[in-house]
Amino acid sequence: MEAVRVTHSCEVCDAVKSENVLLHITGQDHPGILARLTRILQQWRISFIDVQQTTSLGQLSLSLLVNIPEHIGLNVLKEISYESRNMKLSLDYFILPDKPDPARDSGKSFALTVLSPRITMSAFGSIAQTLGDHGINIERMNRLAQGNLEAIEFILSVDNTYSDFGKLKRLLFKVAFENNFDLAVQPENLYRRSKRLIVMDMDSTLIQQEVIDELADEAGKKEEVSLITREAMQGKLDFSESLKKRVSLLKGLPESVLVNVLARIQLTPGADILISILKKMGFKIAVISGGFTYFTDHFKEKLGLDYSFANRLEIIDGILTGNVVGEIIDRAGKAAILKKLALEEKILIDQTVAIGDGANDLDMLEAAGLGVAFNAKPTVRDKAGAFISQPSLDSVLYLLGVSQKELTQMQGK
Repeated sequence: MEAVRVTHSCEVCDAVKSENVLLHITGQDHPGILARLTRILQQWRISFIDVQQTTSLGQLSLSLLVNIPEHIGLNVLKEISYESRNMKLSLDYFILPDKPDPARDSGKSFALTVLSPRITMSAFGSIAQTLGDHGINIERMNRLAQGNLEAIEFILSVDNTYSDFGKLKRLLFKVAFENNFDLAVQPENLYRRSKRLIVMDMDSTLIQQEVIDELADEAGKKEEVSLITREAMQGKLDFSESLKKRVSLLKGLPESVLVNVLARIQLTPGADILISILKKMGFKIAVISGGFTYFTDHFKEKLGLDYSFANRLEIIDGILTGNVVGEIIDRAGKAAILKKLALEEKILIDQTVAIGDGANDLDMLEAAGLGVAFNAKPTVRDKAGAFISQPSLDSVLYLLGVSQKELTQMQGK
């Protein structure tokens, strides 16, 4: 579904008595409809105030708000009606108040994106009910994708008295959890459609594994380290202390284990597609990890990323000492790097996206214009602005408003 909107000022002289008439034309879409209708309006010297058009599944919905002098009103409507019938279209018209409601465009707008392998009628109805119960109007809907993954984007409008957006988000998240679909809620504005910087975690986000668990496996300490990792990612342990504790268990490992571990690391499905498309869209891309530079630098080079940030393992004479060199990149550090990158690239924070899965990513997710919890722990998922439980990382593109059609076109270039 595509939407077009243009607004013009009324040119009708106040001395001539006239009425604002909304013409609503529907039917099978085909080229030339608007040209034929506007030709008639132009011949009668009718001025128009507003025009909106959507085409969905081949069906046109065209609305023209025009100002018609009373003495020619019936003649104009007859001619428009006759021309509509010739084009096998239906015409309805409505007399509106003398002045369009100035509050119509003065409220707030939000974009709600729903993702699921199958969006059921039950889920769809639950969304509609929740929005209706809270006085939220659906301006338009757009199907972004269908097939193995369905995505629908809702543009919502609220008046200026609406203040509890956090409550709405919690209610919608509850509906999403109950109906097993993924969700993103964002302000609908220029910044949503002009994101320029994306940062992502590495472990269990860009890649499928947790690197430190794989290193621990080489040391025969995987179970012990995995337990500490889980507690840290769930927010039960301070990240910096937990990292030091885990790295200490790697003491004595030869540097060659880094090569062994890297050989079995796998990218998350869709990661290469996501990054390829983002690069074509002009994004700056960074990986910000609580892991280790040996791995983030590798993926920066392999995928053509712009930045790589991570912790550095201390290695002396080819042996891991069990220490980390320099300041540890923790939860606050990730958010600080995001803000620094945005500043250096002259990108507003509202134009940034952050993706992560653990408690260590929370500050980064909350700081970004859009924070996406990707297959995340419940404590992270509940606090993010969006969550995705799909296996493929490129599903993030739908949250940016990219459609399946556009994605296919860009992949072909």
